[in-house]
Amino acid sequence: MQHNIVINSSMFQVTIAVRPITLVIGSYEDEAGIETLRKLGFGYRTVVAKFPEKGWNLFSVKAICKRVDKRGSATERKPGSGRRKQHELRKMLDTLSC
Repeated sequence: MQHNIVINSSMFQVTIAVRPITLVIGSYEDEAGIETLRKLGFGYRTVVAKFPEKGWNLFSVKAICKRVDKRGSATERKPGSGRRKQHELRKMLDTLSC
């Protein structure tokens, strides 16, 4: 579904096509639910089709399904990802100050 917005001026007329925005998956519960459905054998298109009220983006669900296939989990981070540990930073600062 697409909406058109027309802007009129004395010198020009501009028509802008606007598509509705789909929500990107952001909650832990949504990702865990998609993970469960993927482990049951559902494809990403089927997951999006079964839950149209969620407004999930097809490519976001596809990325989560790929994560589940590759790592076995959509909610756990890869080892080594994220911020560095605070104590490692303090050790580094202590060695620099000596």
